Amino acid sequence: MFEISTQLTRMNCIVSSIPGRLRLRNRALREPDRHARLQALLEGLDGTLAVEGSINAGSLLMRYDTARIDRATMEAQVTTAAGKVLRGVPETVRGAPNAVQPPSPGRWKLGSRRAIARRLNTYSKIGMLGSLGASLALAAVGNKHLHAASGGVFTALLAIHMAVHRRHLLK
Repeated sequence: MFEISTQLTRMNCIVSSIPGRLRLRNRALREPDRHARLQALLEGLDGTLAVEGSINAGSLLMRYDTARIDRATMEAQVTTAAGKVLRGVPETVRGAPNAVQPPSPGRWKLGSRRAIARRLNTYSKIGMLGSLGASLALAAVGNKHLHAASGGVFTALLAIHMAVHRRHLLK
């Protein structure tokens, strides 16, 4: 059926590939000049039906005719075209289909407030899941005191989670 391409080479910014459709994403495509150059190169490829994109998202969506060109050949041509435009841009991280560019240097330092908040939020979400499961299990066996205690732990962890996301609560 539909497959997502997981082949990511140094200059490959293909994040999704199904027959007849490719999505490219790269932080450098937020620059209007690079975006326009790559879009023009992709539109000039044999078999291309349409190329549309978003500068704000740094992405391009390309539709191509599968009767004229196979997926592997199109991916190779797109990778070559992207390599010409994106030369000198850092490679994508995480060899997963939804790879993203790493943040600019210094933005996510190990001890930065944002990194600490993200780590704290991750631990609080894991704790919330555990305490919720424990609370439900204790309620099922009829242990009211431990049920209330685990409910209190859940509430405290929820407060941490909400404090981390306080700016986004009322948007």
